[in-house]
Amino acid sequence: MMRSSSSDKGDNKEKARQAALRKLSSGDRTEKEILDVLSRWGCSSEESSEIIDEFKEWGYLDDEKYCLRYFEYASSKGKALARIVRELVQKGIPAEKVRAVLDDVPADERGKALAAAMKMARSQAEIGKPLDDKFLTRVGRRLSSLGYDSGICYFVIGKIREYAKEINKEDE
Repeated sequence: MMRSSSSDKGDNKEKARQAALRKLSSGDRTEKEILDVLSRWGCSSEESSEIIDEFKEWGYLDDEKYCLRYFEYASSKGKALARIVRELVQKGIPAEKVRAVLDDVPADERGKALAAAMKMARSQAEIGKPLDDKFLTRVGRRLSSLGYDSGICYFVIGKIREYAKEINKEDE
């Protein structure tokens, strides 16, 4: 016995909803990420909108909260605000929304960059390796990869040079 096509569409929508819920069960997701799952399951834009609205109503999807949680996570990894914004946009959150949410979040870019570099410097000094130009180049590359602009990188490298001089004075 063949099923009617409306029944197939209903089954497909339900399978897509279940797939999206499985995706959400493994961690926070953006609306875009869930829309991609629904699209892969063949949901129309109308069906996808209905499912997304349900998930929002239930509190399963909230791009603003996602931005804040991702900011906290990425900041703890030492990433610069510019890189965090870029990564959130890549995850499908509009840049305007990301900036609006993160405008209220205080960001001490120099402090975060300096903390990351000082951690590297302390580790280097503890194992008895010099804080030489080769090391400073490595610090600069690391900070750049975290998304810090050149001005902050140069500021931090200057501070690490001062730290290296202090360590050398103590060793004498």
